[in-house]
Amino acid sequence: MSHLTAIVSGKGGVGKSTLTAALGITLARAGKRVLLIDGDLGLCNLDIILGVSDKVKHHIYELAQGSCFLEEAIISVSDNLDFIAGTVEQTWDYVFEGAIDTVLEDLGEIYDYILLDCPAGIGQGIEYVKQHADDVILIQLPTKTSQRDALHTREILRNHIPIWVLLNEFTYNNQESLEAVLAQIDREKLLGVVPYSEKISLLSNQGNFINESYWGVLTEAIHIIAKNYIDFKVYPNSTWIQLLKSAEEEIPLKVDEQTKKREKEKQTLLSRMVYKWGRRRW
Repeated sequence: MSHLTAIVSGKGGVGKSTLTAALGITLARAGKRVLLIDGDLGLCNLDIILGVSDKVKHHIYELAQGSCFLEEAIISVSDNLDFIAGTVEQTWDYVFEGAIDTVLEDLGEIYDYILLDCPAGIGQGIEYVKQHADDVILIQLPTKTSQRDALHTREILRNHIPIWVLLNEFTYNNQESLEAVLAQIDREKLLGVVPYSEKISLLSNQGNFINESYWGVLTEAIHIIAKNYIDFKVYPNSTWIQLLKSAEEEIPLKVDEQTKKREKEKQTLLSRMVYKWGRRRW
């Protein structure tokens, strides 16, 4: 059977979808059969990051409703890596839990790992995760608001499911923040630390994230995290600090006018979506 991991966060905008894609791509490159599911219903964008928006014909909600066949919803992204899209038209409030279970049972014999990109916050998506996922990866930023929300999310989940913590967007110039956060986390639960990188946001918005050769220092970070995910070990602080230092020295990607325009359009779209769904509980 597949191993189902839910990627969650206490708040939005922490890089959850990007890291879901990065981990899935890296596991697939290592020969694992991986399925990514965009479960961030209402605010899904994993298809944009993977560069497969034009291939999406059906989504996870339709699959759960029996409105399409499995093979119609699954999109091949690359060797060993498949994807099922989410939808902006429905939320977890409208998903029948048993239907999702049936879908996952059908997929269980096909893949080694299924990564479910969940909605931010503590709504119905988290309730499903508590009962059905094998474990959780909790994404946390070096901000006080993210730390508080992550702590609250851990408290909700900790008696129900194993939790990994993945720290994202930390910088070399703020090592004190990293050390302070590490002091609060059980090191046996730390999956890894991802450095802040301007490249990653650009690649995600370009739909060119699948090209790992452009990742820069993220490549090394995610390779360590993927190995930890499969076979965990505790790394010393110096490993993560060296990654942060390498990211600080990284040469940024050149941004053309078309990329800037796409980034602005995406931010405008996201703002509208957040406004539309802001009063809804997931």
